[in-house]
Order: sequence, then structure tokens, then C-alpha cells
Amino acid sequence: MIRKRTLIPILLLSSTTALAKPPPDDQAPKPLLELRDKLFEAGKESALRDMPRFRPLCDADGYPLVGNLVRKTDLFQPSQFCAQVRERESKA
Repeated sequence: MIRKRTLIPILLLSSTTALAKPPPDDQAPKPLLELRDKLFEAGKESALRDMPRFRPLCDADGYPLVGNLVRKTDLFQPSQFCAQVRERESKA
């Protein structure tokens, strides 16, 4: 007698990426919001050259601790900076 087998697909999510959403600005620490403003002023190239200065914008795993700003201008956002941090730290 042949037994029927049933496959049950399971989706596994990493809790780190599922919880990686930064808090709203009214709940984020003021020094981090000020540092985010300095990141905007510095621009991509300068921020990446001075990565230790802006590293506090990201948590220990490299995910942003502050949210992005929606503007019509093309600003280097904290999420983009933290993605670069994750990439560089994974290579190290």
C-alpha cells in the first residue's frame, strides 16, 4: 500500500530584516536626526569617505535607526548609507 505524502511549504523570515523598520522621527533620538541632516549636507561621496562619523545612523547589523526623508531632490538617504555599511562590513 502506498502512503500519500503532503508537502507543506513554509516561509522562513529573518527577524532582523522583518524588524528593520526605523522609528518615526518623533520617536528617534534628536542627535541622530541632526546627524541625518549632516548626512544630507555631506552627500554620498563625502559621507562614504567619512563613514565612522555617520556610522551611528545604523544599528549593529547595519540597518538604519532613522527614517529617510521624502524630498523631490535626490538626497543620499540613511537607508542607502546603511546598505553601504552592511556591504563593507560583510566583506571585512
